[in-house]
Order: sequence, then C-alpha cells, then structure tokens
Amino acid sequence: MRSRSSLTIAKLAIRLWVENSSQAGFTMPLVLGLGLVMIIVAATTIGRSQSDRTTTSFQRETNRALGVSEAGIVRVKLFLDRHKLLANQNLDRWVDTLNTLPSHRVNCPTIDLASLKQQAEVFKNREWIDLDSGDRRKGRYRIIDYQYRSGIGKLLLAGEIDTYHNANNSSNSTLSIELPVNSEDAKIAPPALWAQTFKLDSNQQIMGQVRAANCPLSRSIDPDGVSGIDQQNIVEIDRQASGEIIADPFTIIPPPKIPPNNAILLPAITSSIELPRSNSSDVPDANHEYHYSIDVDDVTSGYSIKLTDDNRIKINVATNQKVNLYLKGNIDLGASQTINVNSTNPNLRIYGSDRTLKLIVKDNASITALIHAPFADAQSIHSSSAEPIGGITGAMWVKSWDSATSQSKLPIIQAGSWSDFGVNKTDQPIQLSPTSSWQRVEKQ
Repeated sequence: MRSRSSLTIAKLAIRLWVENSSQAGFTMPLVLGLGLVMIIVAATTIGRSQSDRTTTSFQRETNRALGVSEAGIVRVKLFLDRHKLLANQNLDRWVDTLNTLPSHRVNCPTIDLASLKQQAEVFKNREWIDLDSGDRRKGRYRIIDYQYRSGIGKLLLAGEIDTYHNANNSSNSTLSIELPVNSEDAKIAPPALWAQTFKLDSNQQIMGQVRAANCPLSRSIDPDGVSGIDQQNIVEIDRQASGEIIADPFTIIPPPKIPPNNAILLPAITSSIELPRSNSSDVPDANHEYHYSIDVDDVTSGYSIKLTDDNRIKINVATNQKVNLYLKGNIDLGASQTINVNSTNPNLRIYGSDRTLKLIVKDNASITALIHAPFADAQSIHSSSAEPIGGITGAMWVKSWDSATSQSKLPIIQAGSWSDFGVNKTDQPIQLSPTSSWQRVEKQ
C-alpha cells in the first residue's frame, strides 16, 4: 500500500512539471521535496520489514528453546521415575547417594550402576546435554538445580538453541517445575506380600501387589523379573490382575518398629487372649492406639507368639483404634482361628524385632493383621487342606516367604492403607505424581 502511494505522488509531480514548465522555478523544489519524502517512506518501510523479520526470527528461536527445555524436563522426570531413590534427594546429593548404596543393590546385574553414576555426575556438574548427540542444532539442556522439600522436588532446567555454535547468538529458555513426591495421588497401595526371596506353589493366591526387595531378573530369564513367583499367583478379578509383581532393589522393607516408652509389657502369648484386656488399666494413647511389648516364652525357643489348635488373639476395639504388638521373639500362628478382629481392615499390627527370625503359619489359620517382620524367614507356611477355611487379610512383610509345599491356595488378600499400617511417608516406596504445567523464569 505504501509503494502504490509513493508511485501516485511521483506521477503527480511529473505532471505538474510538464504542465507548468513555465513555473519550473517553483515546481523543481516541489519535486525534490516529494522525492525526499518518498525516500524517507521507503527507508521506513524497509526498516520496519527488517525489524519484523528480526522479531519473528527471535520469537521462533525462543519457541525452539522453550521446546528444548520442555523436552529436557521430560527426560529428567523419566530419569527420576526410573531411579526414584534420587527423587527425595537434593541434586548435590545424587552422586553421594549412589556411592553409598548397600552391596545387594550395587551388585545388581540388571542395573548399570556405572552409567547411572555417570549420568548423575553430569547433572550435578550442570553440564549441557545435547538432545541429539548427532545434531547439535536440535538444542541442548542442563539442570540448574533440583531441591527436595517436604514432598516437593523443585526442578530448574534450561534449554538452549545454539544454531551457529556461538553462545552470544544462542537463545535460552529456563523453566521451573514442581514434582510432587509421594503425594496423595501418587501413592500406591501397600503390598500384600513384601519380601526379598519367594517360593510359591502355583496354587498360592495373592490379591494385591507383590514387592521384591531385590534385583530384578532379566526378562529373558523370568518374565515378571522375580524368581519363585509368577503372574498366575496374582488373583484375577473380571479378567484383570488384582496386582502386579515389582522388583525394586532401591526400596527396602521398612525397618523394625521400636516400642514406645508407654508400651505395656506382656508375657509371651501362648494361649487365647483378648486385647485390650478387660478389667485392666490398658488405655490407648492420644492417637487411639494400644501398645504392648511382648516377651519370649523362654530363651531357648524364643517365641513371642506361639498358638495352636483353637487358641486365638481376639481384638476388641473400635474401628478407629489400633492394637500394636512389639515382639521380642519369633511367631508361630499354629492352626485354626488364630487371629479374630472386629474390622474388615486390619486394626492389629504385629511388629517383629531384629530377633524375630521365624514365622510359622499352618493349616486353617485365619489372620486379619499386618505382620511386619523384616528379619523373619517365613519358611513353614503350610496348609494340609486343599480349600482352607482361613487365610491372611492385611499384609505380610518378611525377609523370605516359602509356601511351596502347601497344598492349598492359602490366600493373601491386601487390606489396609499405609496409615493403617503405621508406615511413615519416608519409609514408603517413592512415587512421583504426574505434572502438566511449568513456569518460565528469567535466564539463569
């Protein structure tokens, strides 16, 4: 539009000169003035066009840098998803955390620990990482910082487009994103069975998740990654598995619980007992929980619970109350109706100590409880009945589980939440919530 106006002005100037040649003295300055106006208009138009092209190019490079930052965030989040033990550690602690792993994790053949440490070192040193090692023009990213505070991992990451291999001409975009760690929507259900090693008969049925605190096997060796248990052991509901089998060497079974100072000392439980005891001074704490420290029957056998035949532990508390037993010795839950509670969710927690090394469950034992004994070998899990009356409702967390000789399904049905089992967030397997937004910040 501007060029057409300029042409019209030029034509007008020429006609004025031709028709009024007698007035050349006046017309010539007019023509020169109009020409100068044309030059100024043309120069302005060219300048604006050049500025528009520069702005468009800058915006395009900025958007490309933003895309690189977003891609970098996705890659770092995938890294943390695969190595969740780093998600609740500050960036400067990642390498130290990997260097102090227990031996059973360090020697895991299916985890390339050397590459993992190398990647963590690159992140820690804030080094640039090419999106495509074969084409630098696609951009690069680097972690500026990662800080974990109270369930939130705050990631600060920069992306850069460096088309001309010149930092002065690069375009940079820095994003900040918060990753919820172990938030309510990220939590998984507590495992029904949690151990380091397994030996399950094909009839053994588990409704819920199974977690192995050991190295995952190669999928070519065992499809589910855990020896001694198969997907057929997981109960199907409407043709859908009720849980999964997870091998996670980076998450250990929570350590034994220490009885509180107000725990009531009781002798070994070798016959039927009702808790809390009637006609006694047993009172719950401020959280509506009863605490009992259970001694051993004798030093030689070392049992804190040894029940047979029709012996049972009967729990008589309100639904919102809990009974906690802290054992000094082993567990023999014998036969028949062993534990009878008045709630569909476990309100009985049995915590083994570092001296709880043996767990026995036989015949038609019916158990509704959490049994948490991370040093116990559950090697006498057996029922002579093909269709047992009882079963286990709640969860069993032990060092090893062996029910290979049992003729029954001996069902384990997961019931209860992490809070039902008294497990703090710090002792739960780490989970990351999905994130859908992030915030741009000034160039770092």
